[in-house]
Amino acid sequence: MFVVNFKLDFKKVFFACILIAAIIATIIEFGSGNDSISTSKKDENYDYVLTEENFTTVLKQIHENIDENLGKTVKVSGFVFKMPDFKDGYFVCGRNTVVENENNVAGFLCNYSDSSKLVDNEWIEITGVVIKGEYNGVMPIIKVGNINKITAPSNTFVK
Repeated sequence: MFVVNFKLDFKKVFFACILIAAIIATIIEFGSGNDSISTSKKDENYDYVLTEENFTTVLKQIHENIDENLGKTVKVSGFVFKMPDFKDGYFVCGRNTVVENENNVAGFLCNYSDSSKLVDNEWIEITGVVIKGEYNGVMPIIKVGNINKITAPSNTFVK
């Protein structure tokens, strides 16, 4: 016959259970990666980080609430799009989107002093601040602080 005799320390068992529950809660909370605006630790420095999934939603939110978004920081990638009637220093950082079976460009009007050096359809990533401006009416404009040339993504369309 084999007999085991042991004594449980309920304080230690209780502490271990709480510790395990805290670890599980942390994994569930931070492991989901479901943040639609900020996608990495370096992106936490911006109020808005536009991605393929949230591009049109955030664009619409900023356009509909210009005053509430003045001074907010933005990080967005897209292609350079210029119109003949743009003032010097202006371009659109845009992405392709489909509305009613038509390919359209959706994006932010941007103000950048060296915009003349940018080439149409060139892919860039910009960071900047939302300001209020005018182009066929009042609209938000991104005052570009930093700009980098990038490679076009495999999917140039956004939702």
